Amino acid sequence: MRSLIVTQDASIIIGRGGSHVNEIREKSGARVTVSESIPGNPERILNVSGPLDAVAKAFGLIVRRINDEPYDVPSVPGSRAVTIKFIIPNSRMGSVIGKGGSKIKEIQEASGARLNASEAMLPGSTERVLSVSGVADAVHIAVYYIGTILLEYQERNPGAVTGSYRQTGTRGSHSGPSAGPAAAPGPGAQTQQIFIPNSLVGAIIGKGGSKINEIRAQSQCQIRVTDPGTSAVPGQPANPEERLVTITGNPQAINLAVQLLYSRLEQEKQKMAAGGGMM
Repeated sequence: MRSLIVTQDASIIIGRGGSHVNEIREKSGARVTVSESIPGNPERILNVSGPLDAVAKAFGLIVRRINDEPYDVPSVPGSRAVTIKFIIPNSRMGSVIGKGGSKIKEIQEASGARLNASEAMLPGSTERVLSVSGVADAVHIAVYYIGTILLEYQERNPGAVTGSYRQTGTRGSHSGPSAGPAAAPGPGAQTQQIFIPNSLVGAIIGKGGSKINEIRAQSQCQIRVTDPGTSAVPGQPANPEERLVTITGNPQAINLAVQLLYSRLEQEKQKMAAGGGMM
């Protein structure tokens, strides 16, 4: 599960020399990574993966770390609520919300956390933010419920692009003509897929592939922009308004690449809103 965190909280979670994040990994059994800081961007991407119970426990420990609370002491009424902003594919958000908000209400009642789903998608993407606010134990329980819903969705739609990592071994993707050159991924590389609007593809690629090559160089990821009409799920029609972007690399590099891509898209949207053209 991926979330957005402010840089200050990211530093607390990581700790000196990675001491805090290593503790969280050890105590939860989950894989926890934080993307690099990007100048001018106040947020970083926190990715937690592994068995659902380990992921849920890790987020509870993360809240305790932010609050400087002991890892093994239950939350008390005076504990400070922390908000975690999860990144959820728009196609899955309906399952989390439920009919008439029924699922969100159920999660709130079971966990004591407060949930709020954003109406708008993140800039240039097909993902939305689900904010979960509560003390450590409440966040732990809420994440377990949310994860259960997302896993059930995946079981019903096994070919769906989820935004989560998939093991791909050492085999990489081959870039199409519009994607420019790409470096071969290293051992243990993983793949993440995101969608971007057709209208913003030029901003991602840049003149002669300059922008996408810059993001590749900074993130050390292989990034492929598919041709128009390419579907993420074989046998299903593609959305003509979107293009699929496939990112391959190690988890931390992927986090950085996604953040760089979203930052680039946000810059372009701001320029377009101000009346400018492609950068």
